[in-house]
Amino acid sequence: MWWYVGKRLLQTIPVFLGATFILYLLLFFRPGDPVLNLVGNKPISPEVRDAIAAQYHLDDNFFAQWFYFVKGAVTFDFGNTFSGQPVINLIKQTFPVTATLAVMALLFDAVLGIGLGTLAGLRRNGWFDSSVLVVSLLLLSVPIFVVGFVMQLVVGVKLGWTSPTVGGDWTVSDLILPAIVLAIANFAYTIRLTRTSVAENLSADHVRTARAKGLTNRLVVRNHVLRNSLVPVVTYIGINLGSLMAGAIITETIFNIPGVGNTAYKAIAQGETPTVVAIVTVMVMIYVLMSLLVDLLYAVLDPRIRYV
Repeated sequence: MWWYVGKRLLQTIPVFLGATFILYLLLFFRPGDPVLNLVGNKPISPEVRDAIAAQYHLDDNFFAQWFYFVKGAVTFDFGNTFSGQPVINLIKQTFPVTATLAVMALLFDAVLGIGLGTLAGLRRNGWFDSSVLVVSLLLLSVPIFVVGFVMQLVVGVKLGWTSPTVGGDWTVSDLILPAIVLAIANFAYTIRLTRTSVAENLSADHVRTARAKGLTNRLVVRNHVLRNSLVPVVTYIGINLGSLMAGAIITETIFNIPGVGNTAYKAIAQGETPTVVAIVTVMVMIYVLMSLLVDLLYAVLDPRIRYV
């Protein structure tokens, strides 16, 4: 087990190098001058422009900029933003709200998705199953930014049930609507995946054997159907936590949430390459670690799986 964990952790090194290299490559060839994005329409002297460029290594070649970033990232020194704030402090300030938003969205996704998917799988080809499949297909078809703006208008503005925007002084209750919006697309996938997995396990040999032994339907579903059906669902939901945090850019921008996604969006607009790469790198590492935790959960859900 520990050998497997160590091997997987070592695999994060090439992932980190590859992710930062690709991100830096994409942002390096981005059109525009980051210094001009910083000062806006204000006039700037060549001396000041050169000083800013030298401070952030903007005039260095691609490999030099990437090397400076990797060298600092090893000691968690991601440099400073254009406003002079350390990037690591910026991440510490914005990460809690994004993590809270992602966990809330994951809870909505897991509870409702697994619950409705299980009921649909147990009632295959019935009216409930058909209704759930139609609703999930509808949710998958609508882009998340459309859902976000509509929910913001209807729930936040028209009905007034919650604030349409979050702002700096956020509370958990303020994140309920954005979390629902963030979870909607993944929620639809979870329903369909759970429904398919439950339906397949209902006709499995071990389930028929359990029924033949006289076990009640509740015990059969709980101990033999759900436990085996949850293996692919847990895989999807577990990895989803990393993707939810990474995919929160649109939701955080719509609801003005001071999180990592909104910060990354503003950094992209201003051309702050080190800030963008640092934020996305942290998200990539979280995604990799969540993948490792999901793999370790396999052994809990399915005793046949062992890591040596």
